[in-house]
Amino acid sequence: MPATVTLSLRDAKRNALFAYASGFVAFTGAQLIAPSLPTMRDTLGLTEAQLGLVMSVYLLPAALAAIPLGVLADRLGRRRVLGYAMVGFGVAGALLQISSDFTVFLGVRFIQGVMFAGLLPLTMTVLGDAFSGVDLVRAQGRRSVAMSLADGVLPVVGGALVGFGWFVPWLGQLVAIPLGVAILIRLVDVPFTSAERAKRLGLRSVVSLFRSIPILALQYAGFLRMFVKFSLITFLPVLLVDTHDASPAFAGLVLGTAAFTGTIIAASIGRLSKWGRPTTLVAGGVTLMALAIATLALSPWRPLLMAGAIAYGAGDGLMGVFTNSFVTSATGSDQRASFVAVTGAIRNFAKFAAPAAVGAVILTLPISNAFVAISAITLVSVAIAIPLRHLEQGLTDQQAPA
Repeated sequence: MPATVTLSLRDAKRNALFAYASGFVAFTGAQLIAPSLPTMRDTLGLTEAQLGLVMSVYLLPAALAAIPLGVLADRLGRRRVLGYAMVGFGVAGALLQISSDFTVFLGVRFIQGVMFAGLLPLTMTVLGDAFSGVDLVRAQGRRSVAMSLADGVLPVVGGALVGFGWFVPWLGQLVAIPLGVAILIRLVDVPFTSAERAKRLGLRSVVSLFRSIPILALQYAGFLRMFVKFSLITFLPVLLVDTHDASPAFAGLVLGTAAFTGTIIAASIGRLSKWGRPTTLVAGGVTLMALAIATLALSPWRPLLMAGAIAYGAGDGLMGVFTNSFVTSATGSDQRASFVAVTGAIRNFAKFAAPAAVGAVILTLPISNAFVAISAITLVSVAIAIPLRHLEQGLTDQQAPA
């Protein structure tokens, strides 16, 4: 059973603010600097392959290092791991400014990716330590809003800053240093009882959780959401342009509408959570996603495509907040960081697998048929709500901070 929340209300709220800020700042490593990449290529005389390495050497360790950092956070506490990872992330950003050799630049970028690996999972973990019940759902919703704002605002800011030099957007990563120092000073770790300390056995104890059908269903839910999301991000513009004779601008509008709708859902999750039990809302979200994907695949009518984008965004928003809430309430504080990290690794695998798998399918099938297949798989997956009911207690029992 999850450990009892023992933070004071003041400490819980302060920790939550650090989690939201960390989620936002973590996006400076990719979204803020993305608009600078073409100018960076031209200024430094890089090839397309070299430019691709700027992102790939950052994302690869981000996928691999999350698990050991999660185990460390369970052993040493969230404050030290999140704080030092944030400081290291910012310091690496500073070193990138003075790395004259491209090989050295990539090496520093790799180290920055290792630091980044711990940031997003630990923001989920900190919220799971601080809140329970409906308060946890609301907190995860606010985290999603912060990250959605970063996803939308930072590329615009980065694009404006490129005019002053390709390296100027990269300076935004330096804000991680004072934030990390503040976390090291002010973040409050949940105290463990002696029994809970004895349970901190690392990754082996977390792996044992995967013998549970509800836990496997939860991991499948997260995998499915990321697989569907990155399939759409990669191939929906192709579908709309090639099959529905839409313009690239309209394809971007569809994706943007879906993302904006998801943000609204996350911001409204406290009210929406009163509409039904968590698993009912998860089932509704999966159903909306399935119907939306079928609509996007089969209908060339622009208003219906926009309706599909809204439906998909709403379903994805519900899925995102509630699966994150289930993940952070499924274990006690003694295992939470490790469990969240393993969950993140599984989701990252889905992000990598989706473009490759769907790309292989459309070599032999029309792309619309591939999307219909994804819709069918998603609709059948509504059944995951049944085993997830065994995990609902963590989101319905309300434990107020001391």
